[in-house]
Amino acid sequence: MSKHFTHAIVHTLLVGLIAGAGMTPSNALADAEPKVLGKTIGEWSANWWQWALEIPASTNPMLDDTGAFCHLGQQGPVWFLAGVWLGKSELVTRSCTVPRGKHILFSIANSFWINSAQDNPNNTETDYRQFANDFLPPSIGGELVATLDKNPIIFNPKTPIIRNQSPVFTASFPPNNVITTSFNVPASDLTGYPIVSDGFWVMLPPLSPGVHVLHFQASNEKKVTQNVTYNLTVK
Repeated sequence: MSKHFTHAIVHTLLVGLIAGAGMTPSNALADAEPKVLGKTIGEWSANWWQWALEIPASTNPMLDDTGAFCHLGQQGPVWFLAGVWLGKSELVTRSCTVPRGKHILFSIANSFWINSAQDNPNNTETDYRQFANDFLPPSIGGELVATLDKNPIIFNPKTPIIRNQSPVFTASFPPNNVITTSFNVPASDLTGYPIVSDGFWVMLPPLSPGVHVLHFQASNEKKVTQNVTYNLTVK
């Protein structure tokens, strides 16, 4: 993204997108590279972003406060849960039905860099990774909260909060994607261009059938930047 786009938009878009917190969780596995179903969390995060960015804004789960579109685009053994596009301090409560046997992936705080048509084509992968990292620096104080059925995930070694960067990936943006509709950036300037994500992720193993309550929240020194509760029905 161009410098103008970066400073005018990306600070709001990417830091506020699904977070703002930069505090590394105090968990021994936070820096590990576990694999789930043959992929690292970083690789799954790339799949999550492709899912989130390729759904039109009119039905995008990141923009909906009810969970009505949580089923869209879901395929494979991992079910993706959206955060809130651009962030919101008020509690968002969503309801979502998840098929039995699915792992569940969500991010408490994340950012991404897309080296679009408006950017320096000489930027390298090292640059992409640094730009993505710059929006979630560990020097920024903050708090990450994630609970499942009122049990804190951060203290569960089986489901730690893991910070990880994705491999470089691309996405196919529909004409009315979330970036285009929010900031009037043409989809043609986004589709096929390299992207790197950085974020704090949780991969839950398949949940038992029934109702579960998932809550995650991120805050920084100034305010809450994301506050989401999912009422999940597994069946």
